[in-house]
Amino acid sequence: MSPSSMMMQQWLTQFEREIERGLSAKEAGRFAEARTSLAGAAEAMYRLAGGAVSERLREQRLRQADEILALLERLPARDEAKRSGGGSGARSVGVSGGDGESATFAPAELAENALRFADIAGLEEVKDQIRMRMIYPFEHPEAAKRHGLRTGGGILMYGPPGTGKTMVARATAGELGAAFFTVKPSEIMSKWVGEAEQNVRALFAEARKHERAVIFIDEIESLVPARGDSNSTVMQRVVPQFLAELEGFESGGGGKNSLLFMGATNEPWAIDPAMLRPGRFDVRIHLGLPDEPARRWLLAKQFKQRAVSPEVNWDDWALRTEGYSGADIRALADAAAQDAFRAEMATGQPAPTDNALLERCLAAVRPSVTKKQLDKLEKWQSENA
Repeated sequence: MSPSSMMMQQWLTQFEREIERGLSAKEAGRFAEARTSLAGAAEAMYRLAGGAVSERLREQRLRQADEILALLERLPARDEAKRSGGGSGARSVGVSGGDGESATFAPAELAENALRFADIAGLEEVKDQIRMRMIYPFEHPEAAKRHGLRTGGGILMYGPPGTGKTMVARATAGELGAAFFTVKPSEIMSKWVGEAEQNVRALFAEARKHERAVIFIDEIESLVPARGDSNSTVMQRVVPQFLAELEGFESGGGGKNSLLFMGATNEPWAIDPAMLRPGRFDVRIHLGLPDEPARRWLLAKQFKQRAVSPEVNWDDWALRTEGYSGADIRALADAAAQDAFRAEMATGQPAPTDNALLERCLAAVRPSVTKKQLDKLEKWQSENA
């Protein structure tokens, strides 16, 4: 282990020790002790942010450190007697929770208000995989049972950012008529510091109350990271809990409750290998950049409600935007709309988006996904297909 890695491990150990002490002291009403420990935990997390290997991880750690300080500031000025009647049942003490209330989860939206596959451009192969492996067994449970197929399971969607992984998850819930639970890692970590595994159980238990449910977690690698390079006691508990929940899916088909767990990542190599074994993420789907027909569909959709010159041919611009993600095309449309609006304000005359304006915006809005990212994803795909 390099000196820098050893230092990061020391800060991680200090964080876990201090956050546990701080939360325990807070629950016992020893607020002076809680302040000291929480301040130490925040300092350790800021140090960890400084050594983060990616900007996303750095931002996540900074956010968590800020939440710890916010909790510290909410502590009462004086200690109080130890609370009685606490019991031994499960509880959730979170960085942003404040008072030890149990974590609760609810569907983010009802399926009847969700997207459908028809609302997503391209990705036909991806849709077909999800239909055959997940949706059809849900819709035809008796046939699935005859062939030994299960009506739930795990799907890992991986690929470059901006390719529609979240939309695919929402549309899958819509196709299934399922309750849709979506949780961000930052929300999870702020809730779950201290008793993560209990809250993992609570999330899955709430989802299982519905006849059909989809749990979706983006940036899943931050919740179930590879454990080989870390001695984190938190992750040593959280990853096995996720594994236990995934192995508890309905396996015979035709059951009363069916649950689908969908994770998305731009960095599949960062996920704990145990999550990729059979019975966990059984289906691994690569979402690449949109092809030419999909880019044409996206361009037409993004400019549908905007003033566009008749000279603009979306077939031509679909060719010109090779290498652009769906998010990039949305950014291109927004930039064009802003420039056209600015021109209209300056002249007082209508200024629809034309080819010349699109040329200027295309030069300014470049593809966000690099060849290095694509090559790394392709290499992982070839090794893990």
